[in-house]
Amino acid sequence: MGAGAGCATQSRGRDGVYRGDVAITGLASLIHSAPFLIAASEGYYEEEMLALENVQFPGGLDTVRGIGSGIGFGTSATIPVFIAVERGLDVKAFGNVYTAASVDFIAPADSPINTIEDVRGRTIGVSSPGSNSTDFAEKTLRLAGLTPGVDVELLSVGSASDSWTVASQGVVDVAWTASPLSERIIAETGAKVIWRSRDYVQDWSDTCLCATTPFIEKNRDVLAGWMRAVGRGIEMIDTDLERAAEIYGRAIKYKPEIALAALENSRGFFSLDFARPQLEAVVASGVEAGRLGGKVDIDSVVVEL
Repeated sequence: MGAGAGCATQSRGRDGVYRGDVAITGLASLIHSAPFLIAASEGYYEEEMLALENVQFPGGLDTVRGIGSGIGFGTSATIPVFIAVERGLDVKAFGNVYTAASVDFIAPADSPINTIEDVRGRTIGVSSPGSNSTDFAEKTLRLAGLTPGVDVELLSVGSASDSWTVASQGVVDVAWTASPLSERIIAETGAKVIWRSRDYVQDWSDTCLCATTPFIEKNRDVLAGWMRAVGRGIEMIDTDLERAAEIYGRAIKYKPEIALAALENSRGFFSLDFARPQLEAVVASGVEAGRLGGKVDIDSVVVEL
């Protein structure tokens, strides 16, 4: 697994093999990356005449910028694709990946907090203002009848691992996290899930496949082959969970049983197909959070290969 900007060389050789990088947000840290890691490990890329290096990027907007700066394609959180288009980047989404709201909220095993209603008068650790963790904390709290900043205090504490550290030290009462880190913390410390964002947000596209328009026009066959390879990774998760967990756990250096728990909790949420309500929910959430303008043309951003 690479990290950072990757190499700018993207080409198909005389042997017919396309060689290059593919940008993946949260490659080593977020559950949506499992099909890509499985595809790379099992030779699915090679069978599509693709020699791809999965390159990790830390966040959605960083990933989209990497795609726009030369890599050409990859997977990003879905909202940042719409944000990037509003800012003038010529990028399109052409496939879904993970269809559940991915942020979880956990507390130490001995915490008196057991439900979202119990956080009234408490503090929640989130990443930073405008982040997915903040957006989902605010959205789910409101749906549960609580007002962020009034009934519950949100504190910006950084990454999911940082959030758990301050929660375990008693600085905040509840920490934000996401699979597979959620399952790892639970297995290692006995922590408990208080609520998952997907309990409250049913229609959602968390991450998607995307590429610049010039890349799509020049390399439609590359993208189609990549989708098929990733689709086979999803199929393994759906049909052979233990094998998928073994491969995924090895790739991210997690124990197989933790990887299995993470994939089991996410089973059924992997899909390459967009549903209109999912996209509408993403756009509405972006507008509500002030990250998107009020007029967003979904059909100008989402395309079919």
